[in-house]
Amino acid sequence: MPRRSPIRRERQLLPQPVSPRTAALVDLDAEAAALRELRESLGRTPREIPSKYFYDDRGSALFEQITRLPEYYPTRTERALLIERAQAIVKAACPVYDVVELGSGAAEKTVGLLDAVLADGGRPRYIAVDISAHALGRTRDILAAARPEVPVEQVLADYTRELRLPERPAGGRRLVLFLGGTIGNEEDADAVRLLARVREHLDPGDVLLLGANLVTDPALIHAAYNDAQGVTAEFNRNLLRAVNSFARSGFDPSAFDHYAPYDVEKRRIEMWLVARSALEVDLGRLGSVLRLRKGEGIRTEISRRFMRDEVLRLIDAAGFTPERWMESADGRFGLALGLSRRSLRGL
Repeated sequence: MPRRSPIRRERQLLPQPVSPRTAALVDLDAEAAALRELRESLGRTPREIPSKYFYDDRGSALFEQITRLPEYYPTRTERALLIERAQAIVKAACPVYDVVELGSGAAEKTVGLLDAVLADGGRPRYIAVDISAHALGRTRDILAAARPEVPVEQVLADYTRELRLPERPAGGRRLVLFLGGTIGNEEDADAVRLLARVREHLDPGDVLLLGANLVTDPALIHAAYNDAQGVTAEFNRNLLRAVNSFARSGFDPSAFDHYAPYDVEKRRIEMWLVARSALEVDLGRLGSVLRLRKGEGIRTEISRRFMRDEVLRLIDAAGFTPERWMESADGRFGLALGLSRRSLRGL
């Protein structure tokens, strides 16, 4: 999906290779928990690998390429909607001091919102939270060049687990951005838990801006995850390299095919890695061997498509009162703005 003063010295989730990698863990207990999570995921039916392993440095760079592909409409659709509605978003949230972005990526979509805060007389601080050191570096460089007057703090973290944010200053509101349709990677219960954990860092009246992919033409959705250049396929296989780096496992990415169908009934993309032949994979620090038959797969991501009411129900259940809904003219992407309150409602 940083630079701070942690209470304890941080460790890298993925062992240090030639270049910096991904994801901060605060201690050995957290590393053991990550190994346990990975072991349990691979033992499920269907087998899974958490999608956070996409975002090592190479994976983050590949995802940047994906966002520029002609088939991948979500990023440019969301960017246009943010630019169009930036002033309205800031007016609804003002006065804004902290702009916190979960899964900051390269933060290119966020510059317009920061401009709107500046134009409104605000002096925003931008807090970038991402699992990828590469993405945080790109964020720092982009904002240093584009808006040097905006101070940037970086939090290298897996925000789906424990999250620590810098202390907030007195006065002003926090505006938390959770964009890119990333909420679609979670089933409803997990999505509500994630948003509720975010709310714990907010005061009543602070603001969440949530981006969600909407139900649209199935062929268009399918093409976005099956591009002609094969960048998404390489992005998918690269996840195995990240797992190898962390778990010291023996996955051969070239032994798997990328498979990403759109399920019309479930309204979701499911990304899989499918074994080209029967395999035995040494799982390294996980302490076992994974046996796959030819054609057997490992699910690496779900990416859901929503209806408007479903998005508003999620933020309401997580403790945010829906305040505003904004939708692209083509109906492909939506933004929900919610105000933090003291209580959750639940689904």
